Amino acid sequence: MSPEVQARNRHPPLLCQWGARALYIGPAFGLSPHRNAVAVLAIGLDGPFELAELPGDPSRGFTRCRSALIPPNTLHQLRAHSTRMAFLYLDALSSDFARLADVEGWSIGADALAGLACERRLTGILLDLDGGAVDFASARHALERDVLGASRDNIPAKVLEAIHFLNRHAFERPSLTDLARRAGLSPSRFRRVFVTATGVPLRRYRIWAAMGMAMRIIARGRSLTEAAHEAGFSSSAHFSSAFRDMFGMAPSSLTGLTLDHAPRKRATTA
Repeated sequence: MSPEVQARNRHPPLLCQWGARALYIGPAFGLSPHRNAVAVLAIGLDGPFELAELPGDPSRGFTRCRSALIPPNTLHQLRAHSTRMAFLYLDALSSDFARLADVEGWSIGADALAGLACERRLTGILLDLDGGAVDFASARHALERDVLGASRDNIPAKVLEAIHFLNRHAFERPSLTDLARRAGLSPSRFRRVFVTATGVPLRRYRIWAAMGMAMRIIARGRSLTEAAHEAGFSSSAHFSSAFRDMFGMAPSSLTGLTLDHAPRKRATTA
């Protein structure tokens, strides 16, 4: 292992958040098959990883790659050879996913895409951030300029306001009826518009928002039990189970996590 890789591996895991996006950089864990509530970019910082052809069935084989784009709510499994990974969780209310799919010439609705055209640029930005060559503000600017999309303007303002309320009050798990009332829509209509806007069902997005809150609490040095309680989970066991289902690993893996924030351009989500 090179001195540069050894130096990076001594760094604690890092969680960077700006707006509705989140970036995790840290050790590669043995991830079980799982579904993220938002689209995610996976990048092997020290080398390639493998993406399962059929999650949960190793006999179907794995695709070896350095980067992958995984749609929201898509079952997937990674097998890491890289000792350090980056996971960039995209903004469900922006054109992040659509821009990447367009650049890659990829049809939205297809399975995860391995080996991205922007891989070299993306990996370079994240390696510079992980190694301390650039600060987070510089890395964020480069990601927004070269990889990510802009905020979408086709989501009705009242619906957007209701989604922002959901994120601010994730620990309360706002009901479908309450959110629909805030958006001035019937519950059935709000449910359809919500899925169109975010790409996932309301129940799953609620859990994603609560997970974001819990990770921020953990990053401030609080215990898993405290994070579970303050984020609205019924118990630490419930939190651990939901976390593994969402991220494919136990929340105890985030021990030593550090948190970095960037200025927010609009109301935050998880």
